[in-house]
Amino acid sequence: MCREFYFKLPLSLRNDLKKPLGELVKGELPSPYILAKEKLREAPYLITVGDVVTENVLKLGIKPSVAVYDHKTERNEYNPEIESNAVILTARNPPGTITKALLNAIRKSIELAKRGMKVHIKVCGEEDLAAIPAVLYAPLDSLVIYGQPKEGIVLIKVTPECKRRCAEILRKMEVVHDGD
Repeated sequence: MCREFYFKLPLSLRNDLKKPLGELVKGELPSPYILAKEKLREAPYLITVGDVVTENVLKLGIKPSVAVYDHKTERNEYNPEIESNAVILTARNPPGTITKALLNAIRKSIELAKRGMKVHIKVCGEEDLAAIPAVLYAPLDSLVIYGQPKEGIVLIKVTPECKRRCAEILRKMEVVHDGD
């Protein structure tokens, strides 16, 4: 029998993850997006994490390959203008975790993106850690973008080194089996 599991962010990693995982583009809205516009356009696969990030990328006329959002921003309800003809997947993911459902949704969304489809993942819970599995599953040279609260946006160009860093973060997380 296969038991469900999830990764839980331990307190010891919280401060590490407050540091950007990639290039920080600072500024007030919409400045960081305008500064990063060409990089966003040129990415072979663009993965957005977060409601505000996804909404602002769409406002630039750029459709992400994969968008991950939870209808919240900084823990407050948020209804972004995210109207799309994309394939919609859903995943349950409580705060401070990476669930098997989120991992599967990201893996499947990237498989669909490779076939030319645009995919949105609506997360029930929180998507704050979704950049980690997005980097792990994304093809090399993809661009993963997420918001850095009160600072700007973070651009992660997917490289072998970046994948190793994200795998190491996942290894340091606590594995919890349902029922534990």
